[in-house]
Amino acid sequence: MSEHPNVLVVRETYDALAKGNLDDLRGSLLADDVVFHVPGRGALAGDYRGKDEVLNYLTRLGELSGNTMGYEPESFLVDGDRVAAMVRVRGERGDRRLEDHGVHMFRVSDGKITERWSYPYDPYLFDEFSA
Repeated sequence: MSEHPNVLVVRETYDALAKGNLDDLRGSLLADDVVFHVPGRGALAGDYRGKDEVLNYLTRLGELSGNTMGYEPESFLVDGDRVAAMVRVRGERGDRRLEDHGVHMFRVSDGKITERWSYPYDPYLFDEFSA
């Protein structure tokens, strides 16, 4: 059985992030008016609107972790334009290690990510990691 087309878009997003290929994200995977919702109280928490803000957020996250931040999708659920990805999140920052699970909820329209919400299992862990 083949994957739902919206799951393929989300999977390609994780693949591009793993390769550090932000050009693919900008060019073919993110909608112009994309919004990322990042929870918490840390320095990176907030809403990022538009490709430039989202890509700046992802760049800052990569720089913060020495480009060790990784997302491993473990499974996907899809319903219409929504895709939930259960992910394992890992990263290192000096002597700090981030190892968590969570859910990324995506909205996909016309083959592009229009919105993403992050739901880490332990949001305070990410706040501490990014502090």
